[in-house]
Amino acid sequence: MENLSFHDGNIFNLLHSRSTEPSHDVDQRMQLHSSLVRRLSQEQELEGHQGCVNAISWNSTGSLLVSGSDDLRVNIWDYNSRKLVHSVETGHTANIFCTKFVPETSDELVVSGAGDAEVRLFNLAGLRGRADDDNALTPSAMYQCHTRRVKKLAVEPGNPNVVWSASEDGTLRQHDFRESTSCPPAGSAHQDCRSVLLDLRSGAKRALADPPKQTLSLKSCDISATRPHLLLVGGSDAFARLYDRRMLPPLTSCRKRMPPPPCVNYFCPMHLSERGRTNLHLTHVTFSPNGEEVLLSYSGEHVYLMNVNNGVGTMQYTPGDVANFFSLSNILPDVESTPQVSTTQNGFHRNSNAAMLKKCTELVEIAKSSLEEGTDIFYAIEAANEVLDAHSNDIESALRHECLCTRAALLLKRKWKNDAHMAARDCQNARRIDASSFKAHYYMSEALQQVNS
Repeated sequence: MENLSFHDGNIFNLLHSRSTEPSHDVDQRMQLHSSLVRRLSQEQELEGHQGCVNAISWNSTGSLLVSGSDDLRVNIWDYNSRKLVHSVETGHTANIFCTKFVPETSDELVVSGAGDAEVRLFNLAGLRGRADDDNALTPSAMYQCHTRRVKKLAVEPGNPNVVWSASEDGTLRQHDFRESTSCPPAGSAHQDCRSVLLDLRSGAKRALADPPKQTLSLKSCDISATRPHLLLVGGSDAFARLYDRRMLPPLTSCRKRMPPPPCVNYFCPMHLSERGRTNLHLTHVTFSPNGEEVLLSYSGEHVYLMNVNNGVGTMQYTPGDVANFFSLSNILPDVESTPQVSTTQNGFHRNSNAAMLKKCTELVEIAKSSLEEGTDIFYAIEAANEVLDAHSNDIESALRHECLCTRAALLLKRKWKNDAHMAARDCQNARRIDASSFKAHYYMSEALQQVNS
C-alpha cells in the first residue's frame, strides 16, 4: 500500500506560511499535524506507584503532573526532570479514581476523589522540610457526603475556591472551600450539607424517547474553560448531558430527592440512542480547550467528537429520526431517480488543483483494489477517508458516490464495532447523490443486516 498524503497539507508549506499568517493559527495547526501525530511514541515511564494508575491531570502550565492510584497515594511529577516530586499518603481507604490541581493556588492545593465516597483536599506546602519517607498529610478539607464511589472531579480555570465531584450515587456536588471544609459521613443523623448541584438519582434513560427513571451513576464531568457556566456530565447510560449552571436550581440537600433538571442538550451518536444496549455507558466526557467541542468515550465502544454549537456538519436528531435513519425509504419521494452523470473532466471541478485531483483518483482506485483483493482493509479505509474528509468539496458527485460506496463496503468487511452504522451513513449519503444506485442499496441492506444481527 503506498503512503497516503496528509490531509492537513505539507508541513514545510505550513512552516513557510508563518511569514504571511498569524503565528497563533499556524502554531495550533502544527501541534496536531497528522505527520507529527503519526510519529508519537512513548518517551519514558514514570515509576512511583504500587498499584493501577486511575487518574492523571496536568497543572495549568504543563510543568507538573498529578496521578492517583489504587495504592491510595497521590503522586506529583515534574515534567522537565521526569522525577517524582511528592508522594502523598492520602488516607483514602479505597482506590483513588480522580485527582486535580486546584487553579490559582501556585500548584500547592491538590484534590482527590476515591472509591470510599470521599473528596479530600491537600496542601502540598505541608510536606516542605519533611523527610522523604514522611508523606502522610492531614486533609485541609474532607467531604464525606457522597454515598458511592467518586469517579471524577472538575475545577473551573481561575477559580481556587470551588471543586465539583461526580459520583455513582447519581449526584454532582459543589464543594466551596469558603463555606465549609468538612461534612459528616452520608447517612449520619446530623448530616445536612446543601451541596447537591445536580440530582440525577432518577435521571437515566434507556433511549432518547424514554422518560428518565433509574439512577444515573455519574462517571465523568467537566467545566468549559471558555464558558464556565456550561457543565458536561456522563454516566451509566448513552447520553452526555450539557447543563447551564445559571439555569439550575439552588444547591439542595441529599435528603430530598429532586426530579432531574432539564439539560441544554444531549450528546449521543444516533445508533447508540436505541434501546437494547443495557451495558453501554460513558467512561469519560470533556470539553475541548476552546469549548467548541465535546469528546465522549464509551465503554466497549468508540470515542466520539461532537460540536457544542451545532456547527457545519453537525447531525441533530429527535427520537423519531432514529428509525428513519435505518430505513430504505426513497431519498427523493415523487421524483423519478436518475443516476448522476459527471459533467466535468475526470469527475473533478475544472478549477480544482490538477495534482490533487489526480491523487484523489489514485486513492479511490487503491481503496477499490483492496476491496476486491480483501487485503489492507484498514489502509484502504484511510485512503477513502482522505478523499471524503479532506477533498469532498473539490470532487464531482459521481466520484464522491463511488468513494462512499467503496468505503461502506470496506467498513462492512472490516466489521469493527460501529462499522455497520458508519457504512449505513455512507450509503445514505450515496443514495442522496444517486437515489437509484444499486451499490448504495446493496451495501445498505448488508449494513442493516449486520446492525440487526
